[in-house]
Amino acid sequence: MKTFRDLYIHLNGVDVDTFSELLESALKDPWVRRKDKEIGNTNEKLICFEALKGSAVTPGALFIFPKDGETLWVSNIVPTEGSELTYDQYNFALENFYKNIVLPAIDGTAITADLTSDQISIGSIAGDEVEKALVRFSELANKSTGSSHPLDRERWFEFLVLAHESKSDDLNADIVIRALVELGWSEEKAIELGIEFEFAEELLSYIQER
Repeated sequence: MKTFRDLYIHLNGVDVDTFSELLESALKDPWVRRKDKEIGNTNEKLICFEALKGSAVTPGALFIFPKDGETLWVSNIVPTEGSELTYDQYNFALENFYKNIVLPAIDGTAITADLTSDQISIGSIAGDEVEKALVRFSELANKSTGSSHPLDRERWFEFLVLAHESKSDDLNADIVIRALVELGWSEEKAIELGIEFEFAEELLSYIQER
């Protein structure tokens, strides 16, 4: 399923100010530096660039924040026109910034950058065993009754336990819902199961921490 890509920049000893200057020197249309948007309520240094209207890139402000140690990341791209970006619009803008600004800027320096995939699956974030359990439940369950049948509920519980045991920070109700829809469930039933997943995760965590 589609997901928003992440861009991580590893400074490897280069300071943030030098990196931001390198980016600024590599700027080309449609990107411009927006220092006026870099003032916030945090002591962390943030860097902002904006894609202006008039290109294939949807107009939006791109924010780079410290992640941990010497790693920065693009935390968000906020549209300057409209309410939100689709997966395709967001990922296209991020890839454009990565290829046309970041890579030329860091060429010949110690700085490296990683752009994550635009696809995500239960298996990629929680392990193949968890994904197989969800597929097994989905293939055998009555999609009109969800997890109400005893045998379906047993297979659903197996998925819930395995999902919890995977300790994946990225597996959430939204991803489970989207995965179920892709497996043929109606959005209504997928949302019901997503709510069950969220409750089960909270309950299992509470039991484990008692």
